[in-house]
Amino acid sequence: MSSHWHYQLMYHKYEHPQLGEAGYYAIHEYYEMDGEGSWTEDPVDVTCNSIEGVKRSLRLMLQDIDKHGVKDYEV
Repeated sequence: MSSHWHYQLMYHKYEHPQLGEAGYYAIHEYYEMDGEGSWTEDPVDVTCNSIEGVKRSLRLMLQDIDKHGVKDYEV
């Protein structure tokens, strides 16, 4: 039983398009366990105790977006 997580850019579709937009993008924590994925209900924020912590979080998010692409957010 192996599990791991990464940041995942997800596309949220609006139930009813708003201002001509069909949806928006947000970053979630994405968990894979035994070949199945789940994610945090709410997008993550970047809150750290230091500037370096914020930079590190942003670098990790960018790396994971490049590596894992975009998934549709499904309720």
